[in-house]
Amino acid sequence: MPEHMINGIIVNFPFEPYSVQSAYMEKVIECLKKRVNGMLESPTGTGKTLSLLCASLSWLTVKKAQQQAESLGLYNLPDGDFVTGLQNKLREAAGPVNTARTGASSWDSGSTQIIYASRTHSQLSQAIQELKKTGYVNTKVAVLGSRDQMCIHPEVSKEENNIAKVNLESALKINLKSL
Repeated sequence: MPEHMINGIIVNFPFEPYSVQSAYMEKVIECLKKRVNGMLESPTGTGKTLSLLCASLSWLTVKKAQQQAESLGLYNLPDGDFVTGLQNKLREAAGPVNTARTGASSWDSGSTQIIYASRTHSQLSQAIQELKKTGYVNTKVAVLGSRDQMCIHPEVSKEENNIAKVNLESALKINLKSL
């Protein structure tokens, strides 16, 4: 998978990114580093989903490395060329270590997550398909869907609207409890 340096982060991208994709990934990483919300737009067909996934997952990899270095006490070691260089590179790439609360990072490497939200289930399916094209295929993914999309009960899934599904599901649960 080709690697590209974007905003201080090595991003694995399936091909040479177009300039609009590079600019998009640069802004995504900038927002993540600064821990701010970003509102990014690009015309249809410019590879927004792939760019967002690759940039955010690359940043997450570096952020987790920074968290591991912090948990190992790397930031408390005496300064030396290697240690200072590594600390500076991690801060430059992932953003500053947040030590505001208890003197420890508010980022817990076990719970740092990227949540990709979408309005429709088909858009989430597209995002999963785009993820499969990347070098990040070993990333843990969970898709949360509505009763309309994910219900597998044969009787409930036949219902046409959500209210009918909820009522039928409740009735089935009551019947099962009485058995």
